[in-house]
Amino acid sequence: MSAVVVKHASLWIVFGFFYLSGLEMALRLAIDGQQDPTLLKTLAFTFLYNLLAAHLVTKYETLWPMLAAIVISLTGIVGFGLYFTDRLVDYSVELAIGLTLSLPFATFIIQQVKRRHMDNAT
Repeated sequence: MSAVVVKHASLWIVFGFFYLSGLEMALRLAIDGQQDPTLLKTLAFTFLYNLLAAHLVTKYETLWPMLAAIVISLTGIVGFGLYFTDRLVDYSVELAIGLTLSLPFATFIIQQVKRRHMDNAT
């Protein structure tokens, strides 16, 4: 059991690094696409990227998708974005908190949509 957890957690941490790379691009597009950038609009635009990432998480992580989303979000944003590198330090703390909570929330929504789709299919 512990080998499975280590294997999954290692993959989630690696995915967190790549998640940050895509999120940085989504952030740039979300901010540059607004005439007067606001926190809520930026979070709403980047939430679309998080829905896509959440779809991939729920598709490929069948054991613990919600835990995977939390680990990916924390390692990507807090770990690689703020601690190990300075890729997100120019943004506000509120944006970092919103982005960190966004992937788990998007994963929850995608799980519910997939569950309803499966219920309707049967």
